[in-house]
Amino acid sequence: IMQEKIQIKNLGHLGLIAGMIDELGIVECIDEHIGKKSDDKLLSYGELVKAMILNGLGYVNKQLYLVPKFFSDKPVHTLFKRDVKAEWFNDDALGRTLDVLYQYGVSELYQSISFKAMNILGLTLKTLHLDSTSFHVDGEYNRYSHNSDENRVPIKITKGYSRDHHPQLNQVVLNLMVEHQAGIPVWMKASNGNQIDTKEFATIVKEHIKAMKSDSLKELMLVSDAALFTKETLKYIAQNNIKFITRVPNKLKEAKTLLRHCSNGFYAIDDNYKAIETSIEYEGIKQRWILYKSTLASKREEKTVFKKLSKQSLDELNSLQKLSKKSFFCEEDAKAAFEAIKERLKSVQIVKATLKTIPKYKTRGRKKAGTKPDFYHYMWQFTYASNIDNFKNLVEEKSGLFILATNDLGISAKVLLDEYKSQQRVERGFRFLKSPEFLVDSLYLKKPERIESLLMIMTLSLMVYSALEYRIRKELKVNNETFPNQLKKPIQNPTTRWIFENFFAIHLLIMNNTYQIIGLNPLHRQILRLLGSSYEALYGICDSKMANAQ
Repeated sequence: IMQEKIQIKNLGHLGLIAGMIDELGIVECIDEHIGKKSDDKLLSYGELVKAMILNGLGYVNKQLYLVPKFFSDKPVHTLFKRDVKAEWFNDDALGRTLDVLYQYGVSELYQSISFKAMNILGLTLKTLHLDSTSFHVDGEYNRYSHNSDENRVPIKITKGYSRDHHPQLNQVVLNLMVEHQAGIPVWMKASNGNQIDTKEFATIVKEHIKAMKSDSLKELMLVSDAALFTKETLKYIAQNNIKFITRVPNKLKEAKTLLRHCSNGFYAIDDNYKAIETSIEYEGIKQRWILYKSTLASKREEKTVFKKLSKQSLDELNSLQKLSKKSFFCEEDAKAAFEAIKERLKSVQIVKATLKTIPKYKTRGRKKAGTKPDFYHYMWQFTYASNIDNFKNLVEEKSGLFILATNDLGISAKVLLDEYKSQQRVERGFRFLKSPEFLVDSLYLKKPERIESLLMIMTLSLMVYSALEYRIRKELKVNNETFPNQLKKPIQNPTTRWIFENFFAIHLLIMNNTYQIIGLNPLHRQILRLLGSSYEALYGICDSKMANAQ
């Protein structure tokens, strides 16, 4: 009797990823722009990019040279819908792909893919969020760089300001523009590790924002942090009829004036926020500046302030005690020392300060009545009290305050705040990209060119992740259905990560050339049904389509 040949392949959540890559047409778009392959290659560049996205979202933290191992127990014929082998996804093939992506231009290629994805998902580009973050890199990189294209200069891997508070490490910066509805990154650009955001954002707005505006879209809203609020950037924004929402730097003279005279005039816009509105013309642009005060932020800041204040109180008391023990040879020096300390006192209030005059004699022993001192010493004597109450009032007045600016003169304070707070979409994307389960926590590739390309792969992974979340949440709401969260409560906004975790235990059983999906439960079937028949086929629910996929 011939022994049955049995194989078990781990499908898990990878079918969802492969399905979304196919739905967004990422493979076809890449192959259309940079060509499929030469005669000696077994995989197209688009398929190799798909492999890197699957690896990146596989949550196993595998470097590129371990990709063949990653696919060794995966049903690659199902994921790629043709007969491929795990060993084809070797580091040479992946490295060549990264080189080709760089030579074409990763920002340009990514924008073509993202615009296609936006159309497929039915998203309209109305609001863009701009932000940047840094990634650590290890090793000496710039000596590997070679500039084969005179018009394309590789990024410089350098030390610089680190958003992760590791300025001693080499790093590279990733700039993203993310659309508002689904959190899809529509544009990406890698920059030098020592990027200054104010200068780079001005360049980005000048060179790339205009391309985002379609002929049918009259206005585009750009949301960013205070790095956007520069003279050059605001000037270009005004010239191109772009609306903006940004935070005003507190160091500006006009901002300081508004913060200084903000004791009265606040009105409540919700349970947490109060606001004061004002109109201003700054750099020739008519704007609305709205000063917000957050009760919750104020309480958080108070905790931080009072923690520092307790240390400051001890330091101030120690300073006064040292001063009270010090003797001076002249009254002027004593008063100068006292004034120097008095200016720095914030948490301690001096109730009474007495300068005592102490007679001194050159000779020892009891002195006769009427003997005049040879000279005098001067010493301070203090009575002091806590000044925390006054300082607390100051903290309560000034903490939790920030100013938002916009050139959309008709927007309400509540809507303006909500639009700015949605900047968390891009920040959430950065947290996702920096997750230790995603690709690599630090980048290990030797060439800056390949690091630039890998940042594009990472951004594509974020696109797929965000698109899946958007589609699942949308379908749950449209069909009035729910999905249980970690506490078994029905929700309509599950995260993609939670969906992935629910799909981890799904396998493909291969027995004598017959295929069977095992591990599917009603929750899996619900998600696959909502996503559509092409996703169901990847998990063998539609037998005819599953057969074609083999």
